[in-house]
Amino acid sequence: MKRFITLTLALLLLCCLYACAGQQPSADVPSDKESTSAPLESQAEPQKDTASAENRTDSQMHTEASEIQTEPQNPDEPVTNTVSLTIPVMKTEDFVSFWPEGNTQAAGITLQIPADWSEDAGLFYCPMEGSARKVLEPVCLVEAIDDAQWEKLTHFDITQPDGETTYLSVTGGVDANGRDYIQLLGESYPEGGMVSIWYPCFCYLRDAGGSTVVLTYYLLDPEDQVAKAELREILDSIRLE
Repeated sequence: MKRFITLTLALLLLCCLYACAGQQPSADVPSDKESTSAPLESQAEPQKDTASAENRTDSQMHTEASEIQTEPQNPDEPVTNTVSLTIPVMKTEDFVSFWPEGNTQAAGITLQIPADWSEDAGLFYCPMEGSARKVLEPVCLVEAIDDAQWEKLTHFDITQPDGETTYLSVTGGVDANGRDYIQLLGESYPEGGMVSIWYPCFCYLRDAGGSTVVLTYYLLDPEDQVAKAELREILDSIRLE
């Protein structure tokens, strides 16, 4: 009997030991799962941040593009006024002196001038620069200037005397509308007045039919790049009516 009890107790002890030994591996599994799940979460988080950053960038780019599209096309372009006027039709042989052709004829032209210019008696005045200001004078229209006459003007002799005017240079080219133009720059010393020296720029603009608009832009400085740009824009805007 004692031996049976002893054997029974031994079997019970072995069963307990076995049960304890069988539960030990299952206790280690959660720790393995935690060690693998943490890196996965840490990798996923930056992806979420990156995606949200991309979304913010796309939103900002869309906003910036919308703002650019709503801005004026040419905010720095100066405002101009279109002016219609009548000029006499005249003749010339030297492109310096002009006279009427028979009965006085007239031609209508339009041109664009900066909005801050003023007009008086057919002359257009720029805003004051100190005690003086530049002046634009539409002179006349000369009809039927042929290629030979134009070529002569292209090679204008700037050394020839012309009263109070000394010629400095002659330049030419083609305007934005494909018309030929020539600019003859001079220097003159008017008597009296607030300007001691003028730099008149005599401009000749010829269309395909030979009609040539003549105007003079009186500069205060021969190197005035703003004035030269203004003059080119005015030439481009001239239309015969």
